[in-house]
Amino acid sequence: MSSLARKFDSSGGLSSTGPIVSRQPSKLFPSLFKSIDPDHRLTVLEIGPALPETVDFFSQFKCRLHFVDLFSEAFVREQQARLSEKELRHAFEEHFRFPADTRIDICLLWDFLCYLDDAALKAFNSALKPWIHPASKVHGFGAHHLAIRVENIQYGIIDQETLSIRKRQTAQMSCYPHSQIEMHEMLSSLDFERGLLLPEGKLEMLLKPRV
Repeated sequence: MSSLARKFDSSGGLSSTGPIVSRQPSKLFPSLFKSIDPDHRLTVLEIGPALPETVDFFSQFKCRLHFVDLFSEAFVREQQARLSEKELRHAFEEHFRFPADTRIDICLLWDFLCYLDDAALKAFNSALKPWIHPASKVHGFGAHHLAIRVENIQYGIIDQETLSIRKRQTAQMSCYPHSQIEMHEMLSSLDFERGLLLPEGKLEMLLKPRV
């Protein structure tokens, strides 16, 4: 695995971060856990740092957590507009060096897709595809309209119906909101399962592997 892609068991290490400033209810998030087999070891990929409440939440499950904080990577924050799709795909793949038999059951994208331009979104899709399986569940936030202002925040999990909100400690990145049609074209490994319009034009999304 990449030394930059930090991975923890549910009792593993944490990242230093700012305080929780608010809580956000979610009607879609509980759907990720409805069909969990308690005897199955759950594999979770979160695009972001390990937050204490998230690790505490997953401690109730038998699971393996993979935290890959792509929000902090220079190739995303500063270089993606200068890199080709091939170069971006290689960079994502370097951070997804999981054991060969890894299959992601739950993937938490949060609002990461809003920070990827067209080439980066397609590259991310290609890098993620080998690790998902037909029953994988993917959660994230997108834009209902392209004029949306993406807040510089990070999400954690308090419980199945409540997400934590923190102010991100780093400067806001360039944003590239995509319509649902554009995301469907560029995220060719995933399909929209459900969407829920939130205040200020945000869209909460549940995605599933495309057959």
